[in-house]
Parts: sequence; structure tokens; C-alpha cells
Amino acid sequence: MSEIKLSARAARIKAVTAALYGVRGQTKMAAKIGISKQLLNFIIAGERAVTDDVERKVAEALFLEADRLRKMAAKLDGIAGTISHHLDG
Repeated sequence: MSEIKLSARAARIKAVTAALYGVRGQTKMAAKIGISKQLLNFIIAGERAVTDDVERKVAEALFLEADRLRKMAAKLDGIAGTISHHLDG
């Protein structure tokens, strides 16, 4: 069986899904962007085209995740500062 060449859009979605949720994270990604797991699996397998709407939903999910990570980093910085202050004092 010949391998299907993914479009650039599908390849990005596949990479983002793996980066956020692991190689088998399609269920979490599908839920995050509001599409069925089956549709996401078809997209990642190169069997369905990526619509503008799906790509927009992925981008929105990435913006939300990046914002969450920035907030978490700020909290961790605060905790590290507190620990450091207690060690120095």
C-alpha cells in the first residue's frame, strides 16, 4: 500500500496534536477543537482535506494553550522566587 502524502496543513495539525497530547492524543485534540475523533483521524491520515474552519479551531486551541503555559510559567517563577528567598534568608 502506498503512503498518502500529507498536505502542509494536515502535517501541522498532526505535529501540533503530538506536541500537545502525544502521538495518540487525537481524542484530546478532537475534543479541544470541537470535531469528531474520526474526522481528526482522517485528517491526520491524509484521507480528508483540512478546512479553513478546522485550521482556525486548531490555531485558537494553540493560542489558548500558549496563554495557559505563560500563566503557569509566571506562577512557577513566583514559587521559585519564594523558595529562593527562604533559602537566602
